[in-house]
Amino acid sequence: MDMAKSFKYLDSLESLGIVLGLDRVKGFLQAIGRPEAKFKVIHIAGTNGKGSTAAILASILRAAGLKTGLYTSPHLVKVNERIQVNGEQISDSELVKLVSELKQSKENQGIKLTHFEFVTALAFQHFANLEVDIAVVEVGLGGRLDATNVVTPEVSVITNIEKEHEEFLGKTVEKIAGEKAGIVKPGVPVVTAEWKEPVLRVIRKVCKEKNAPLSIVNKPFEGTLGLQGSFQRWNAATALAVVDVLRKQGVEIDEDAVSKGLSSVMWPGRFEVVQKNPTVLLDCCHNPSGAFVLTKSFQEAFPEKKAVLVIGVSSGKNISAIAANLSPVALKVIACEASYHALPAVEISREFEGLGKECEVVLGVGSAVEKAISEAGAGGMVLVCGSCFVVGEAEQLFSK
Repeated sequence: MDMAKSFKYLDSLESLGIVLGLDRVKGFLQAIGRPEAKFKVIHIAGTNGKGSTAAILASILRAAGLKTGLYTSPHLVKVNERIQVNGEQISDSELVKLVSELKQSKENQGIKLTHFEFVTALAFQHFANLEVDIAVVEVGLGGRLDATNVVTPEVSVITNIEKEHEEFLGKTVEKIAGEKAGIVKPGVPVVTAEWKEPVLRVIRKVCKEKNAPLSIVNKPFEGTLGLQGSFQRWNAATALAVVDVLRKQGVEIDEDAVSKGLSSVMWPGRFEVVQKNPTVLLDCCHNPSGAFVLTKSFQEAFPEKKAVLVIGVSSGKNISAIAANLSPVALKVIACEASYHALPAVEISREFEGLGKECEVVLGVGSAVEKAISEAGAGGMVLVCGSCFVVGEAEQLFSK
């Protein structure tokens, strides 16, 4: 099996869609020797910030000399990004090898897996093969029934909780909190950056029921951080709270490792400047709360500035609330469509026009970005956001 066939096979698994539950992935992992039990894990759930928190933690753990796996989703450009060891993405050759091996095992067992379940198993197998000391694992969707929730972690982390994926997780923030708190395991410490009392009430209740010690992050990190955006300081503070728990468990992480990990961390597509003059900023915000935080961070970082906004949103998202939250920093809006799961650009344009913004529809992400750069001009700003798929296509444009 070559790379093209491997990608084609993985794409074919998308046809099953999102199917929550642990029985399939548990059965498959058992059949291949339970790779997820061969290394320590930090498990991270939440609505926004879980990927950044995972990246910060992995950076600190690497700096401490631990062989560190990192599993995140979705990817921006290619699936290899999701699976990293010591900052190195899984190679094409290793990905091809594992896809072939696990495909054969799946067929031998007669087990059906979703795309996410298969890639999760592949990540765990890769980490086991490379004998990582610890892996930082990000939940895909929800928590309780997410494929990653087969692990028994050293620490469980819940970044924050907002309304999202209501068709799977529930219509209220309390129900969603219950699903995300489903990653809490008996006796395993929990760290959260959540502050909303209705959500905290749910997390506290679950932690009490499972005798899981709870630490609540109550202030942002104030030192040197490699990631831009004020919201990242809360993610850094969350990572540091996890470090404190690991130290109590006997994991050696000195202050030099913490400083190096915080200052050197990289996480593409999150408040990332990829060009100057005009300044082009990419951010994967994809829901109303993420859009609110992005606007606040933009205003703090670039006071008195507005941007030509390039935005594409995935279908099923609350575009009305996203548009309302991004509108304050939009000089003009160029609505576009990513090549995957895209909400029609005309619907995006209609929302911003209703808010009094000048709008234009340019369907392709690359063409939309080029148009925005030409309109922003020297000294201007372009903000590309709305989904990881849009930011991923923009990343490809700038990498060329």
